[in-house]
Amino acid sequence: MQEREMIDSFAIDKEKLNDYFQRVRHSLENPEFIHSIAYFLHNTQSIGAQFEDVKGVLTYYEDKLESEKTGLDFAFEWIRANKIRFEYLKHLANSQFPNLEVAVDDSLFSFFLRYDIYVRKLLKKNIHEFEISALYEIFFNSNKERIIIIDILDKHEANVPTVFCQTTKVDTKLITLRFGISEIVKKDYTNIQAKI
Repeated sequence: MQEREMIDSFAIDKEKLNDYFQRVRHSLENPEFIHSIAYFLHNTQSIGAQFEDVKGVLTYYEDKLESEKTGLDFAFEWIRANKIRFEYLKHLANSQFPNLEVAVDDSLFSFFLRYDIYVRKLLKKNIHEFEISALYEIFFNSNKERIIIIDILDKHEANVPTVFCQTTKVDTKLITLRFGISEIVKKDYTNIQAKI
């Protein structure tokens, strides 16, 4: 993928999205912030199979956000993730990978490792790695699937380490990222190969 395409795949117009969100929020009978964001994501951005699933994710991660970030910043990153997913699927379909492992590694380094920077700026420093890994699964999964936040968190908690050495958190972000996205890449790769 060309560098210009890569930069474009990560770009979102936050000002335009914010204006649209404000119009949506003012039109709702229940203008409560989390409810409004969930409605904005589900009904206007087509994110999530069920409104309550999207609201559950927003509610869970609300207190995991950095102090200067809000649920709307979280929503913008979810929208960015959907844009990246679209570009990543095009890349996966147009590339000739010899096997699944190469497809996972290429996707990880071409798309998801760079996106990791955006996600980590959004969240508190003391967040558990499994919570970030779960977030990758949520953000990059197909919108047609249910998002049962507790089930996803349980699965990731059992498999993703958060390692502390004295008071320093050991960098395990590649493990986190790989576990968060490898099943998604595997499913997408298999679906694309079946169509060839």
